[in-house]
Amino acid sequence: MSVIAIISEAVAPMWSELIMFSLAVVVYIFFSKSFLVLDPHEPGPTQRPPVVKVSLPKEQPSTKPRDQQRLPRKESSQTRNHKEEMPAIYVPILQAAKAWDASTALALLAELPVLEQNELPLLVSMRVLLALGKASSLSEEVMHQFSDMAHHFDIKTFEHAAAEASRWRCIPACRQLYRLAGLASVQRTERFAMLLVRGHANDIPAMRELVQEILAEGSGIVLSRSLADSLASQCSAAGDPEFSERIFERFGKDKESSPAMTPSTSRQAKLISAYGKDGNLAAAQDVFKKLQESSELNSLVYNCLLDACVECNDLKQALEVLSEMKAKGGLADIVSYNTIMKGYLANGDIEAVNDLVSEMFQEGICPNRVSFHGYLHTLVQMDRWSEVWKWVDLMAGRDTLANVVTCSILLRGIKMSSQLQLPKITELSDSCKIPMDEALFGCYADACIRCRLLNLLWDRLQKLTKEGNVKISPTSYGSMMKAYGQAQDVEKVKRLWGHMCSHGVKMTPITLGCMMEALVSNYCAEDARVVVGKIWEDPEQRYLVNTVVYSTIIKGFTMLKQHNRVLAVYKEMKQRRIRCNTITFNTMLNSLARCGMMHEVPMLLEDMKMSDPPVHPDVVTYSTLVKGYCMAGELDKSLELLEEMKRKNDVKPDEVLYNSLLDGCCTQQNLEQALSLLQEMRETGVAPSNYTLSIICKLLGRSRRLEQAFSMVQELTAEYSFRANIQVYTCLMQACFHNRQCKRALDLHDEVVSSRNCCPDEKTYNVMLRGCLQTGSVEKAIEVARCAFHLPGHKMMQTNGAPKGVEHAGLEQLLAASGTSGEALAKDLLELRGVTVTAGTSLVQVPKRGHRNHTRSH
Repeated sequence: MSVIAIISEAVAPMWSELIMFSLAVVVYIFFSKSFLVLDPHEPGPTQRPPVVKVSLPKEQPSTKPRDQQRLPRKESSQTRNHKEEMPAIYVPILQAAKAWDASTALALLAELPVLEQNELPLLVSMRVLLALGKASSLSEEVMHQFSDMAHHFDIKTFEHAAAEASRWRCIPACRQLYRLAGLASVQRTERFAMLLVRGHANDIPAMRELVQEILAEGSGIVLSRSLADSLASQCSAAGDPEFSERIFERFGKDKESSPAMTPSTSRQAKLISAYGKDGNLAAAQDVFKKLQESSELNSLVYNCLLDACVECNDLKQALEVLSEMKAKGGLADIVSYNTIMKGYLANGDIEAVNDLVSEMFQEGICPNRVSFHGYLHTLVQMDRWSEVWKWVDLMAGRDTLANVVTCSILLRGIKMSSQLQLPKITELSDSCKIPMDEALFGCYADACIRCRLLNLLWDRLQKLTKEGNVKISPTSYGSMMKAYGQAQDVEKVKRLWGHMCSHGVKMTPITLGCMMEALVSNYCAEDARVVVGKIWEDPEQRYLVNTVVYSTIIKGFTMLKQHNRVLAVYKEMKQRRIRCNTITFNTMLNSLARCGMMHEVPMLLEDMKMSDPPVHPDVVTYSTLVKGYCMAGELDKSLELLEEMKRKNDVKPDEVLYNSLLDGCCTQQNLEQALSLLQEMRETGVAPSNYTLSIICKLLGRSRRLEQAFSMVQELTAEYSFRANIQVYTCLMQACFHNRQCKRALDLHDEVVSSRNCCPDEKTYNVMLRGCLQTGSVEKAIEVARCAFHLPGHKMMQTNGAPKGVEHAGLEQLLAASGTSGEALAKDLLELRGVTVTAGTSLVQVPKRGHRNHTRSH
């Protein structure tokens, strides 16, 4: 036997085993593919979903009749957003949310720049909410993180998250989303509530508990008949008709007007409404006709068709349906008429509504609150208050007294032009003994703030406090603090804060932010810091103190030019491990610039780099540094920063930065550099503004290049399509005086007044008055003063409206430099304008005729 034969005989069993093993692997892989099915539900928080690509079969046309087919599912926002390109900056947040790591997702969200936070994609915000909802429990730290970022999650985001949780039938996620909406102070809508209830369909006791919570007082959801009907229908569909009947009984459902329907009829009625909301009236009519052929229809089905017609804005068809309902005898009810009224109101047809109401009375159907409230809302929006009060009287005459909703509708329609209606609404509320709950007081406060009737608001608050029945939300407290802060009434701001704390109202970060802003804007930064210190001492409220609060305090000390206090606050932030963002560092850099301490800038910039995570400078950072160096007279360093920006090319200079550089050039009389910067602006696509133009005019005027100043104004306004404002023209007039062309300045004034594109102000006349005095034109200066005060005795073009006048010091200088004509001016000012002026020491030496040497004002 050869060697080869011996080897083949030895290897043969091995080959056979290898072949059998390969076949087993192939069979295993083939059969295991058929069992690779995606779980329709999302994985749990501890399990990351596998990425599996599945080829779905094409949808086959349905063989069912059209009325039995389900509506095509709309493409979800989540799917649409997946199709769009997701910006890279949001990808880490999305990945953390998909991994059910809510804490990391919120931390990454907080680190985003403000602009990116405000433009957060719906998909990202929804996934963050779902990660929070799927968590078995939320730690205190996560709750604090969510409270800080709650303003980025609106009701639309919550509704999308609720739709996903409902699709999964994930009861814990639905419950968590309901609680998170309350924590975020989001107004829960009827759709949000229904989605969450639908998610409880597999657990009837849990569904009952949620429905009871929704219908309870203080849930924040507006309770309406439509909500009650929807909840009852959902409970009935889930197999709990007993609880459905309780809901009907609680809201006074009339069983005779809504006889029992078969499940098929009920589904078809909902299908009609769904087609109507989708704008497909033809499909809704097809379903109605087929249902009409198979059974006798009741009011509910007809009302669904009516609603579909109104949703599709086909009032003619809706009126035909109503006529058919009346012809069938008693099918037309209050819901039918309210639906038609809704259509008329959507088109603003008030006369048709009046005719419809008359018809309702003739048919023996009395309008209910839904009818009145819909009509009142439209009248209020149209500012037809005389008709509003007629309808309020009609409500009272029909034993339908105004309630909280009535007053809320009226208050939301209050504007500056209708502020006289506010006391009437207050009187209505008192006469009907309507309890002032949080929502109603919030509407009242907002109305007073819009009309700037803060005294009326304060009196109302004091009265309610004495009666002991006031309930105020944190949002309302924040709005009032902000309003009184803008009115510079710090005392009331502090009293509101004390009122809120004494009543145990749980504040939100927004409330604290409003308090901080009110104090800081009134130069009470130290008081703001004391408030933050007290909050920090309370472990339960410590989460309210964040970067935004400290940035506001730093801004307050910057306004006061107290850089030592700025540094103390910065040190405190580092001790308390509160991260500084770009706004914080920019505010501190602004403090250094205002206090003339630019030598400390490098140290602060180093702190920005060493932050964890590093804080990168933005265009505001560079603008602040440029402005600071220009104020310190270091134009060269400002220009070096500009060159650095162009080299790095990560931040592009904007108009504000260029204007700061131009200001620095103007201070140092560097005309050539200024014109070079202006040309660079035009080449890089940075549009100049009126402020840019004012600086250039001022600099050209001082450089004795008056004609170029005038041509520059015409050229830039034509190229960038904007109108020069009065500040630009004032600088041009000043340039005329610098070039000793007094007549041209006065002619320019007349041209501006006659064009009516802008109106001279007091500063314009101050510049003209001083300019005339500096050029020795005392008589012209007197004319300017007479024109400014609208006095007789001048030949200049006079402005319309109230006289602008000039500053008192300028008048005193004028009288000191003039003789008899000045005395006549003083007499006319006293008699015609009630202005008393005495000749003071002239700060302007008026040159004698024939002399060329002139002395400028000091």
